[in-house]
Amino acid sequence: FGIIVIAILLVVVTTSWFIVDETEQAVLITLGKPDPNTIGPGLHFKVPWPIETVKIVSRETFSLTLGYEERNGEIVEHVHDAKMVTGDENIILADLEVSWRITDPIAYLYNTADPKRILYNATSASLRGVIGSSSVDDALTDGRAEIINEVRANLTELVEKYDLGITIVNVNLQDVDLPNEDVRLAFTKVTDAREERNTKINEANR
Repeated sequence: FGIIVIAILLVVVTTSWFIVDETEQAVLITLGKPDPNTIGPGLHFKVPWPIETVKIVSRETFSLTLGYEERNGEIVEHVHDAKMVTGDENIILADLEVSWRITDPIAYLYNTADPKRILYNATSASLRGVIGSSSVDDALTDGRAEIINEVRANLTELVEKYDLGITIVNVNLQDVDLPNEDVRLAFTKVTDAREERNTKINEANR
């Protein structure tokens, strides 16, 4: 009997207090129902398990990458994910980085089974949709800023639609390139010829 009492007291003591770090926020769950008010940093008391439990999520900004990942300090390319078709039916490789943070912990924890996977799929769909309506010239040259803005707008709309509980902080088109050296050289020659033609036209007009 004494051992049982000690065990109960141990559970009460070890599950009644919890600490939330400065970079975290917590959700208090009472009999399976989350409290709508999140808990900030500090030492907090709660009713012992299993009546009340706590789930802690980070306030930090996360990074999601499409087309590559950093593994053990090295960049690993995912060509299959990076390969996409432009609006003028050219194939390019596009790498994207998305910065995001959790702004609604309850939605993040309970609305979907895997919010990170949904965010990844939404990012891929947003980028492919924008690239698919852009020309290869825009993707490789001075149209990148507009592409980034469109991707961010589309992705933000999808995140709100799915109610993932996250906010998109930033979107950055890391690298856009042609799939192989022969295609790359051919495109460079076409671009150079076009620039030379425009230069000669401008000179003739002057």
